[in-house]
Amino acid sequence: MSISSKEKISVTSAIQIEGLHKKFGDYIALNNLSLEVNRGEIFGFLGLNGAGKTTTIKMLLAMLKPTSVNS
Repeated sequence: MSISSKEKISVTSAIQIEGLHKKFGDYIALNNLSLEVNRGEIFGFLGLNGAGKTTTIKMLLAMLKPTSVNS
């Protein structure tokens, strides 16, 4: 089965984040992070140490509270 580019497929977000911020004292771990991962997608975090990968995952799992969220 093939899908033409003209057909629209309804996609539901599995994860949707907009304007996420996290500070630890004066250190800004996340500044205005926005991302969307749709159902069925495979998503990976790549980056240097201190880039905010673990902090983001911990907030998604409710292990950390965000400093603020822009809506």
